[in-house]
Amino acid sequence: MKDYIKDCLFELYMNVSTNRFGQVNISSHSPSIFGSRKEDVMQWCNENPGVLQFGTYGNRYGTYTAFTIQDAEIRQACSDALKYNESHITNLNSW
Repeated sequence: MKDYIKDCLFELYMNVSTNRFGQVNISSHSPSIFGSRKEDVMQWCNENPGVLQFGTYGNRYGTYTAFTIQDAEIRQACSDALKYNESHITNLNSW
């Protein structure tokens, strides 16, 4: 399951758009990126702490669930993927 999570996040960070400072928007960290295995991933992460931490947040538009990446190996893979993201490179070099 950890490899599946890593693959999904790597794919996300390779293709996600970034803001003008090269930062990834937190709304990209939605469990929906795991597709049909979303519930399995959330359950696995609750049983195996230290990989992803899920939290429910709210604002005037409603509530949503997002996650933070806690595993160092997955975080490094995401960082490596972002280095080759065209949007990230363009936005960092634009100013």
